[in-house]
Amino acid sequence: MSTSLTRSQQGQRPSSLSVLGQTYASDDYTNLPSSILSRLAPSPTLPYQPHHPLCLLRAQIEEQLGAAYTPIRAPSPVVSTHLNFEELGFPVDHPGRSPTDTYYLNRTTCLRTHTSAHEVETFRNRHDRWLLTADVYRRDEIDASHYPIFHQMEGAAIFPTSAYAPGGQVELECQEMEARLARANLEIEDTVDLDEAGGFQPTHDARSAQLACRHLKATLNGLVLDLFGERHAQEPSSSNGGGGGDPLRVRWIAATFPFTSPSFEVEVWFRGKWLEILGCGVVMENTLTKAGVNAVGGGGEKKMGWAFGLGLERIAMVLYSIPDIRLFWSQDRRFLDQFIVDPASDRGKRQEGFRDTIDGGGGGGKDETGVSAAGGAQSPTRTPRRKLVTFKPYSKYPPCYKDVSFWLPSSSSSACSQGSTATTITGGTRFHENDFYEIVRDTVADLAEDVVKIDEFTHPKTGRASLCYRINYRSMDRSLENEQVNALHAKVVQRLVDEMHLEIR
Repeated sequence: MSTSLTRSQQGQRPSSLSVLGQTYASDDYTNLPSSILSRLAPSPTLPYQPHHPLCLLRAQIEEQLGAAYTPIRAPSPVVSTHLNFEELGFPVDHPGRSPTDTYYLNRTTCLRTHTSAHEVETFRNRHDRWLLTADVYRRDEIDASHYPIFHQMEGAAIFPTSAYAPGGQVELECQEMEARLARANLEIEDTVDLDEAGGFQPTHDARSAQLACRHLKATLNGLVLDLFGERHAQEPSSSNGGGGGDPLRVRWIAATFPFTSPSFEVEVWFRGKWLEILGCGVVMENTLTKAGVNAVGGGGEKKMGWAFGLGLERIAMVLYSIPDIRLFWSQDRRFLDQFIVDPASDRGKRQEGFRDTIDGGGGGGKDETGVSAAGGAQSPTRTPRRKLVTFKPYSKYPPCYKDVSFWLPSSSSSACSQGSTATTITGGTRFHENDFYEIVRDTVADLAEDVVKIDEFTHPKTGRASLCYRINYRSMDRSLENEQVNALHAKVVQRLVDEMHLEIR
């Protein structure tokens, strides 16, 4: 079915829409296009599709962290705004809540924008250590590294207060992981100012919070080593790119997230540049209280711990040298067959070993010493278990560029400014690039490789603002005829006129 794309289409908006078997009343926030609606599924698909790069990566992460972490396949991407924003502490005016950034079914229901939408729910169902994989949705620009649907993995580990005692479970696991890391060819840069990272939470014991950070860092340093270590070692050694005998460099920097404090980002030096890998931090006390893990008022033994989140496509594009994010949705065997690996040596032996729902028991068995398996930072000296997959482009079809120039519908004094994505126009409505991109995507699907603003102009006499965008039409699996592109481009232009009230130049 087709739904409206922009908030300016209120006269054309249907009174309701059907999504995954449920009916939702529409309102002024409804902005779910047919191009997204057609790809919704009751649970994520690509990370569980055999011999798909996202499946290989998910399985590798789950295996590296170990059986102590319960793998969870996320439920429906349709969530309440309360779950997606309020429960995680997002303020009402947070830009991520805007309809220009988020897909809304209506004001109270949206498509999840991050895996953290299920964090409280997962803790509430008594999972203490878990890895949740989900498809997430955000309105965004069009280029080789951005797509409105992508996939995230979120992980967490919480422990009772008693586990933080000197010589207790958390400290023992830290020592074990740190000993493994000390034997690896790894250089860790960690000079984060704790205050800059948000500081310890007032309700947390400082020693326990520091130990939680130590456990977090040891676990994730081990994960980064497992993901990038072998590939880095195979890179030719150079002063810029590293590789060869050079250590893998990992850098921790301060960050700010609504749902953790202190908060960090992790970067890795790979092929000559720093790459952002993930965000993480100590879970907010309020999150665990909302989940019923910690009692209001402090009754019973409390728990505390950490969480992280990473983008699967971002990492897979680097690890497997995939040049275009659209390829993850390709059904072309020339793409998919490159990720068929020998089942006998595949890291993905646990590909089917996920738990289908968020419901279920707590995480992590214990070994004979009574200490849960640390999972992270497994031995860095182990023999590689399979050949590293690198995507080999099978063809590069020619691009077809089409420009579209238009006047914005008013002479607003706030008309375009360099780098701006929003401009006020008639009646207080705002032109936003994400609305423009959404029309392009919904009309031509994955045939638009990128869209770039190439010119902007304000008439010196009338003050009217004009923008010009260049659309690069290119298929990943066939050549496009110019006549076909002309027809598609004409549809895009007509929709810009009808739905965004733009005057074509």
